[in-house]
Amino acid sequence: MMTRRPSEGYTLIEILIVLFILSIVTSVALLSIGRNDNKRFATFADELTETISLAKEQALLQSSVLGLTIEDHALHFGALSTEGGKNQWLPLQDNVLQKYRIPSGIQLTVRTSDSTNVTPNHGSPQIIISANGELTPFTIYIGKPNEKPRYVVIGDEDGDVTNKTLS
Repeated sequence: MMTRRPSEGYTLIEILIVLFILSIVTSVALLSIGRNDNKRFATFADELTETISLAKEQALLQSSVLGLTIEDHALHFGALSTEGGKNQWLPLQDNVLQKYRIPSGIQLTVRTSDSTNVTPNHGSPQIIISANGELTPFTIYIGKPNEKPRYVVIGDEDGDVTNKTLS
């Protein structure tokens, strides 16, 4: 008779959560040490890229459809619920992918493949992350309000999310 030993090690989601928490702590430390706008924008772009990538991993692990809604001063994730034959977006009750305030002095401009500019929407998400890791192709420009953007976060339909500096 074989006895089952408890499995050893960490799950992928535990490792991702630790990495995400470390990136937030690092971001806060960098923002408090340096007041340089470029560092702030770069840190925010990196954090946004990591957060979207983490949401993609969570959608894969939980076999659920997630959506990212970007509003004027905040961004948040929701999960698609089909209860009662009705599709509706419910806010995620997740400590990691919770509502996140966009720091003052940072403006986001979202463009998706099916539109030129997406205005902040209080209902349906602008970016959909499917259960198989694909997502709505998007470009998010990051910069000061009423100035040329300094950074861009790009997501393609295969689920790859990257960021880069604009010259």
